[in-house]
Amino acid sequence: MGKMQSAAAAAFPGQGIQKPGMAKEVYATSAWRFFEEAGKVLDYDLGRLCLEGPEEQLNDTSYAQVAIFVTCYSLWDLAKGHFAPKVFLGHSLGEITALGAAGAFDFAEGVQLTQARGELMAKAPKGGMAAVLGLKAEHVHELCAKAGQTGYVQVANENSPVQTVVSGDEAGLEALSQLAQEQGAKRVVRLNVSGPFHSRLMEPVAREFAEVVENLSLKRCHTPVLSNDGETLLTEISDIKRKLIEQVTGPVRFTGQVRRLRSLGINEFVEVSPSNLLIPLARRVDPELQFTLVSEGGIM
Repeated sequence: MGKMQSAAAAAFPGQGIQKPGMAKEVYATSAWRFFEEAGKVLDYDLGRLCLEGPEEQLNDTSYAQVAIFVTCYSLWDLAKGHFAPKVFLGHSLGEITALGAAGAFDFAEGVQLTQARGELMAKAPKGGMAAVLGLKAEHVHELCAKAGQTGYVQVANENSPVQTVVSGDEAGLEALSQLAQEQGAKRVVRLNVSGPFHSRLMEPVAREFAEVVENLSLKRCHTPVLSNDGETLLTEISDIKRKLIEQVTGPVRFTGQVRRLRSLGINEFVEVSPSNLLIPLARRVDPELQFTLVSEGGIM
């Protein structure tokens, strides 16, 4: 069981964990009510989708984001009695789940927000993303600048000291991939995503999303949320709105988030997810943290 006295950070993943069966730990528990409520908001059976698929639909950004939000929000509802986190954080979409867990908005509004974000991002401009493995983030930033002579590419996610994700148009990604391999990258892997997320190319999406965010009925967070910029602790409404919009075009500095935890007196990293996506990355950043994966309403 999680120890109430340990100073924990509760962390929520973004896209990548979606798969049929993702909600099986929640099914037949008290938290299944969230899937039932979400189904009424969405007008389709999200619970069935998360249990049975089809996988192709679940991988579609317009369905994946809300599926991940509801699954992880439900897991936190089951597990929160075991923890008293000093801070919440999330990776990309996971920041929204973190804000929901911290009381910034009610559950139904979180469903509407993630549905809108997913649908808008699914209509993203042309482009894609690639993971660069085996080079330091600073090096990848430099290579992006060089590749910029050919196309557009920028760092999108600083995931660990040896994993950096870039985002851009086709010409930029091709140029970056070639440069990275020449500079000794172990691998450059194209990601199965529908657009150049967390890049300047997403500005049209960010403008539309800003209208959704402006209409949110927000409250102050009861527990701070560590922003994807790796520095800002979000509690105030104006900061939450600004960061939700900025995140669409700005990088996710997950490495910075994990490094910041020590200065906040955190010694336990609790991933609230059906599978451990963030723990292996966080362990590369700070192996001295205690790591816990929440599952089945308890601890796994």
